Amino acid sequence: MLDDDTDDDDSIIQHSCTLIAKAAAFAGKRRISRQYHRHRSGRYGRIARIRERRSVPEIYTGLGPHYFRRAYRMKYSSFWRLHDKLEEGIEQARLAHRGYEKKGGREGGRYLPPPVRNGSIHTSVRLACAIRYFAGGSPYDLMGKYGISHTVVMESVWYVVEAVNNLQEMDIEYPESAEEQDKIALQFKQVSSAGIDICAGAIDGILIWIKKPAMKEAAGAECGQAKFLCGRKGKFGLNCQAVSDVRG
Repeated sequence: MLDDDTDDDDSIIQHSCTLIAKAAAFAGKRRISRQYHRHRSGRYGRIARIRERRSVPEIYTGLGPHYFRRAYRMKYSSFWRLHDKLEEGIEQARLAHRGYEKKGGREGGRYLPPPVRNGSIHTSVRLACAIRYFAGGSPYDLMGKYGISHTVVMESVWYVVEAVNNLQEMDIEYPESAEEQDKIALQFKQVSSAGIDICAGAIDGILIWIKKPAMKEAAGAECGQAKFLCGRKGKFGLNCQAVSDVRG
């Protein structure tokens, strides 16, 4: 009987160990599965929210010429002229950011970008988002207006910035020669009701509000944190100043 009981106990213990091992393995798989799904539900893995894309012409139809100019700081026709100049640069910036140039840009490459569930986003929409953002528009409002994500809005801003910086035509510099400055002064005189003939540029500035920079950021700018504080407005910011001719 003792031997039989011992054999039964050993069998029970062995069976229990097997069950525990299987349970542990199953729990490990569940844990890995949860980690995988958490990863898949992250920035690039989750299923895209269903959105209805809207184009710039649709927004223009709703706003009309007057309010479009107020919202985007330019006429509708000027917007499209600007788009024609920046379209290629915006698309190049997008491809470079996504790494498509490295994967499929070379001759003979077979890499294709993954499909966009809600449809592609036109470069004109990216330009409109950037201009409206620069004019003080909220990214959240732009999301609902154009049917895009918050990430797309902010990425579009930087695509446009890069396109402008890379466009040689927009590499504007104030003329150094006295002859060119005299031409600007003559243009100002022609529009001056008082006949001022010695104005060679109109200067204006803006304080771009920012959060208080960290000590490391201030050290990188080779100045103290207090240098970013505007005492008159009581805000931290970047002091941006520009000079323009009579055409702005």
